[in-house]
Amino acid sequence: MANKRRILHLTYGMGVGGTEQVITQLVNHLDDTRFENSIACIEGEVGLLGQGLRERGVEFLVFKREPGFDVKLIKQLGAALKQHKFDIIHCHQYTPFVYGVMAAFFSKTKVVFTEHGRFHPDSYSWKRRVMNPLLGRATSAIVAISGATAQALAHYEWFARKSIEVVYNGISIGEKTNDAEQREMMGINAGDVVFGTITRFDTIKNLPMMIDAFQQVCKDNTNARLLLVGDGEERQNIETRVKKYDLQDKVIFAGYQKDTQRYMSVIDVYLLTSFSEGTSMTLLEAMAMGVCSIVTAVGGNVEIIEHGVSGITVASEDVADLSGWMAKLAGDRQQRELLGDGARRVFAERFSVQTMIRQYSDIYDRILPD
Repeated sequence: MANKRRILHLTYGMGVGGTEQVITQLVNHLDDTRFENSIACIEGEVGLLGQGLRERGVEFLVFKREPGFDVKLIKQLGAALKQHKFDIIHCHQYTPFVYGVMAAFFSKTKVVFTEHGRFHPDSYSWKRRVMNPLLGRATSAIVAISGATAQALAHYEWFARKSIEVVYNGISIGEKTNDAEQREMMGINAGDVVFGTITRFDTIKNLPMMIDAFQQVCKDNTNARLLLVGDGEERQNIETRVKKYDLQDKVIFAGYQKDTQRYMSVIDVYLLTSFSEGTSMTLLEAMAMGVCSIVTAVGGNVEIIEHGVSGITVASEDVADLSGWMAKLAGDRQQRELLGDGARRVFAERFSVQTMIRQYSDIYDRILPD
């Protein structure tokens, strides 16, 4: 048997987020008879998801990036690539990519770069216009997690579009269960319709749009509830908005939860109101569990959700359209179930973890032929 290919996944840290979940899926599901995975974090911390992987024996290399452009970090990474004889450095997101590709200049290690999402609003940089075409030539594979993300890489980052592959995120998840005990524990009545989201409380997620639409729904739907699972810098602002509308008895702040499947199981309609998205892992989780969704028509969302078939799409910042669809679905259980069934079918066809793993395995094999 040929030697295992040694892969180093380079990222900021392994806290809580979509990028970290993708890395976790790769580490957990790549064929361990063919691939050996390690993870390098450049922000000095392993993070919550990383702690669990480390406890299971996954090797971690932890570096502390200094402010500005850290030349020392390039040298440290280059030394690690040689010492550990990594065959591939898989860089997740742009800044780790810059450090990773420069470190690999001085080694035989091949470079894979995955862009997991974009900022909002997106913008140009003359430095990147000069540097990225050069960095791209030193990269064996460039991957985007959606077609929209690939277009942004070409348009704003000056990578050749023909060189960018699209690999949608994939997850492994169980079926949705009727968690009556969980609903009761959270104070949710049997007849309540639960709208919900599981997300990072960040400005790009546009949670105010969700709160504004929910307060409109509550005017005519006394059994509507809103479940917010997550945490972040915008939490205080969201809590203030909830109090402004006097919705404290209607909105449940669950905080960060590691077992997201348990909370997804009580949601009747999943909401994703982001200004920008690549491939949302929690949206895929909702689809896998047969939960119908309403999402803003931005980025990768429109590549994942077909309006009226596997979910509902609304224009970004269109509170009236969002609240209208929320009210319709609150009163139509059959439509919720039809959309949920459609979402489950689409997930099984396109977004399973097996599909993602097969595509990344093919990339690794292509750049490191036997």
